[in-house]
Amino acid sequence: MSHINKMVSQIKTLIGGESNIQAITHCSTRLRINVKDTKLVKLAEIKKIEGVVDALFSNGQLQIIIGTEVPRVYDAFMSGLSEKTSPQKDEHTKNKEGIFSSIIDFISSSFTPILPAIIGGGLLKGIIAIFVAFNWLSEKSIDYQVLALIADASFQFLPVLLAYTSAKKLKANPFISVTLAGVLLSPAFLGMINNQTKIVLFGLPIRSVNYTSSVIPILLIVYVQSKIEKFLNQKLPSTIGMFLTPTISIFINAVLGLIILGPIGAYIGDYLGMAIGFMNSHVPWLAPTILGAFSPLFVMLGVHYSLFPIALQSISRFGYDSFLTPSGLVANMAQAGAGFGVAIRAKNQKLKSTAYSTSVTALLGITEPLLYSVNLKLKKPLYAAIIGGAVGGLYAGITFVTATAMASPGILALALFAKTLRNLLNAVIAMVISFTVSFVLSLVFARTDGQKKKVKNGKSETLVSATDGKIVPLANVNDPLFSTEKMGKGVAINSANGDIYAPIAGTITAVFPSKHAYGIKTADNLEILIHLGIDTVELKGKYFTSFVKQGQEVDQGQKIAHFESNSVKKAGYNPIVIIVITNDQGQIPQTCVSANQKVTKGTPIIKLEKK
Repeated sequence: MSHINKMVSQIKTLIGGESNIQAITHCSTRLRINVKDTKLVKLAEIKKIEGVVDALFSNGQLQIIIGTEVPRVYDAFMSGLSEKTSPQKDEHTKNKEGIFSSIIDFISSSFTPILPAIIGGGLLKGIIAIFVAFNWLSEKSIDYQVLALIADASFQFLPVLLAYTSAKKLKANPFISVTLAGVLLSPAFLGMINNQTKIVLFGLPIRSVNYTSSVIPILLIVYVQSKIEKFLNQKLPSTIGMFLTPTISIFINAVLGLIILGPIGAYIGDYLGMAIGFMNSHVPWLAPTILGAFSPLFVMLGVHYSLFPIALQSISRFGYDSFLTPSGLVANMAQAGAGFGVAIRAKNQKLKSTAYSTSVTALLGITEPLLYSVNLKLKKPLYAAIIGGAVGGLYAGITFVTATAMASPGILALALFAKTLRNLLNAVIAMVISFTVSFVLSLVFARTDGQKKKVKNGKSETLVSATDGKIVPLANVNDPLFSTEKMGKGVAINSANGDIYAPIAGTITAVFPSKHAYGIKTADNLEILIHLGIDTVELKGKYFTSFVKQGQEVDQGQKIAHFESNSVKKAGYNPIVIIVITNDQGQIPQTCVSANQKVTKGTPIIKLEKK
C-alpha cells in the first residue's frame, strides 16, 4: 500500500467511516470534509497520521491540512468511496450549523474547484502584461487580442463556472444552473444592453446589467433554483417530473434571475464596488495592512474564501484588486521570512529541515504547511509574520499596489503586478519589507528547540506554585496514593481561588476528560502531574474548566485550568491541589516551602538538583 492510500485509509477510519461523510472537496493544501456526526471524528489521532500537517474544525467543516500532495490524496479518497456513501446533509447537521458557517461553507465549496482556472488565467494576464511592458507585444496586435481572449476566459465566464460548482454544493441540477448562467451571458441579451434597448418581460422591466465576471447574481439564482427543484421533486410524480421539473426550473429561475435575483445581486455588487472605491480613495492603506497582518488567522479559520467575491467584484468593476492579492503577497512573504528565521536558528535537524522546505513552499504562495508545522507551533514566528505582514501591507497600501487578477500570491505571482513598472517595483518592495521584518523578528525572538524556555537556577530546575494558597505537606493528604509518595515526590496546596497555572514549561501530555488532572513533560523528559482534588474524577468535569489540550506547549506560569473549589467542597470532595514529580530523571527533588506557608503562583516550591 502506498503512503497516500495508507493515509486515506487511516483518515476514513478516524472520521467515522464512509457513512459519516456528507460532502468532500479540497483546496490547494487541505481536504475539506463535511461530516454528519462530529463526535465520531478523532481529531487528535488524525493529527498524528504521517503526512498530515494538522487537522481542525472550522465553520462546521473538518479541514485536514496535508500540503501540496492534497490533490493526490483527494483522488485516492474519492476513488475509494463506495457508491453507498451519501453526500447529502442530514437535517440534524444542518440545524447545528450557524448561518455564517453555512455561508462560508457555501462560498468555499463554490470557489475552491474553480481556483485553478482563476489562478491560471490570472497568471497568463500577468505574463501578457510583462510582454507589453517590455514592448515585446503590442496591445494593437492580433497576437495580443487572442492571448488576452484566452487569459480573460475564466473571468468573463465566471458565472458559468460558479453555476456548476454552486449547484453541485446545493444538490441542484448543475446543467440547468449552467443554462441559467448562459441566459445572463447570452450574446442576445448583451446585444440588447449594448443597443440600449428597453427590456421588458410580461410588462415587467429587466435591468440592463452586464453579468460578465459577476459573482453574486448567479449564486443567488442557483440558491433559489435548488429550493424550487427540491419542491418540484417532492410534489411531482417521477414519471412526469423528469420532463416538467427541468422545464419549470429553467423558466421560473430564468425569469426570476432576469427580473429580481440578478438585479438584486447587481445592486449588492454596485454597493460593494462603491465601498471598495471609497476605501481606495480615502484609506487605501487600511485593508492591505489589516489583511497583511491577519491573513494567517483567516486561513486558519477558513474564512479567507469569503473575501473572494469582494476581490472579484473589484477586478470586474475597476480592473484591479487593491487588497486581497497584494495583502496575500505580503502575508505569504512574511510567513516565509519567519520560517527562514526559524530554519537558520534551529538546532533540531528535523525542525530545521521542515522549516526550510515549508518556507520555500511559502515563497511560492502555499503557506499552510509552514503555518501549521512551524510558525503556529512555535507561536513567536507567527507573531513575527503578523508584524511583518502588517508593515508590508501598509507600504503596499500607501503606494496603492494593485493586481490585475487573483492568484495564490507568491514570487511567481509577481506577474500580476506588472501592469506598470512602478506598480511592480512597489510590489517587490512591499514583499521584501514583509519578508525582512518577519525574518529578523523570528531570528531574534523565536525559540526553536521545540519546547518552551525552561526556568533554571544554576544546576537546578525549579517548579513553581500552580496556584495561590497554603502549602500542605504531601504526607498530610488524605489519599495514600499521594501521601505515601507512590506517585512521586511533591507538595499539595489549598487553593484560594481555583486558578491553576503550569508549574514548569513543557508539553501537555495528558488532559483527563474530567478536567481534574493534567500531565506536563519538560524538554529534559521530567514528568509532572497536577491533580485537582481527591476523587474529583467522579464529578465528570462539573465545576472544572480546561484551557489547554493534549500536545500543547505551555510556558511556566501559563494558565491551564480553573475549578470552583467551593462548589467542589460543597459537593463533598476535597479540593486540594496536588503537584507531584512522577519521574525525576535521576535528579534530587528539594522542597522549597514549609507547611501552612502562603504561596502565590510563581513561588518556587521544588528544586531538582542534578546529581
